[in-house]
Amino acid sequence: MTSIVVRTLIVYILLSFTLRIMGKRQLGELDVGELVSTLLVSEIASIPIDDPDIPLMNAIIPILFILAIEIIISTVKNKSEKLKAAIEGRPEYIIYKGRLLQNVLSDNRISINELLSELRTQGVGSIEDVYYAAVEQNGALSVIKRDGDDLAHVVVIDGQIISANLKAMGYEEEGLKKRLGERKANLEEVFLMTVTDEGRIHLILREEKKK
Repeated sequence: MTSIVVRTLIVYILLSFTLRIMGKRQLGELDVGELVSTLLVSEIASIPIDDPDIPLMNAIIPILFILAIEIIISTVKNKSEKLKAAIEGRPEYIIYKGRLLQNVLSDNRISINELLSELRTQGVGSIEDVYYAAVEQNGALSVIKRDGDDLAHVVVIDGQIISANLKAMGYEEEGLKKRLGERKANLEEVFLMTVTDEGRIHLILREEKKK
């Protein structure tokens, strides 16, 4: 009995450490990779607790290995916005400027009833009150009402142009670079750039890393 308690305590501490390193987001906010890692870690951790004859290291080593993989993948994804989008996907508009995009709804296998139900849970009584609705990378639905704030569209992240958003806003890359030139900034220097429906630009330049 003492052995089981000690093994459980060790696994609990290891899991707490691992999940803290992997991130503090709630389960519903995890992307696919994070969810898979969390499920694997939980499953592996239960093995030495269920069977005391299995060495504890049979759980510790795989958990630390999964943690290392998760850290490496997260680091690589943050270095490349295109790779991040390929792995995690991008937010997709279901309703854009008040128009329901039925093909996007179908591609995401969301029925109109499911959409209406989700809108109701967010306090939206009628679909005609929605100006923007997007399926985020974690599967959550974000909603902007017609009388809400002017939505800011991300057009540059960490020096990389988000072509889909840029095209949706009616901008060309050359026009974007011209706008940056007017602000005496180069594309490579941009950490984040957003443009609202009304044309307001918000620009955050990359900070120099301290040596």
